[in-house]
Amino acid sequence: MERTGFQRELRDREVDVECRGFGPSFNMDNTHYHDCFEVYFQISGDRNLLSGGRFHHLEPGSVLWIPKFDLHQSFQGQQDTGTRAVLYFREEYLRGVLQERAGELLALFAGPFQVMRLDVFQRRKALELLYELEQGSRAGQELYARFVFGQLVLLLEAWSRAGGALPQEAAPTMGPKYDRIASVLAYLKNHREERLRLEDVARAFFVTPAYLSRSFKACTGLSFVTYLNHLKVERAKELLLREGSVTQVSLELGYESLTHFERVFRQIAGLSPTEWRKSQRPGEDKIS
Repeated sequence: MERTGFQRELRDREVDVECRGFGPSFNMDNTHYHDCFEVYFQISGDRNLLSGGRFHHLEPGSVLWIPKFDLHQSFQGQQDTGTRAVLYFREEYLRGVLQERAGELLALFAGPFQVMRLDVFQRRKALELLYELEQGSRAGQELYARFVFGQLVLLLEAWSRAGGALPQEAAPTMGPKYDRIASVLAYLKNHREERLRLEDVARAFFVTPAYLSRSFKACTGLSFVTYLNHLKVERAKELLLREGSVTQVSLELGYESLTHFERVFRQIAGLSPTEWRKSQRPGEDKIS
């Protein structure tokens, strides 16, 4: 059964670290997203991960920047066992700690260098800081946790600028089959404001709709329509934060029916477009 959804990893916290091992049976069984930023560290073993509309093969020392609201899912790699650590944090927390430097760090989540490689020394230092951050945040040592968090993210930024980041075309991927679907994902993102049909996209890639449908589901875990709806809702949220009506947003995203747009938005976001916009701007009157 196809499943996708929102996962609130931080709950009532602003920063958290999760470290866990995985075995042959560990796979994220649904494509999901968070309302916070995520930095994924591959410590040992390897994993395959879908993020940013691309498939990545992560090896020991790999670091993956995952923006908030980015659809992602991990799959088993070539090795059955391994360990990974994940740093979650909210944008407000980052800005509170780094202040004027926050924008430089956030740019790493939006740039063409989503994957970076750490050498042995960098890996050891990053794990040391992750451990200290985890202990400090869980023990309620807020000032110490903020200090360690600032150290960690500034080091990651410096290592990235110094050559640790890999351009997308140089990052290891999962093979030709997944690269083809990655091209489809990029096409969908670039054309998400249009009225896209499976048949039209299949024609653009010189394959049959049935073949594209099967391959898409096999590689992403989602149907073509479900993935496209998530892209449209992601874009809708950006547009809703600007001035304009919900009707205008639905038209900009290629929906023929406002009712259909509102139904899709509520199914994915858990709120209607108007309710979601109000939740982002408390105390303000909204155009609906």
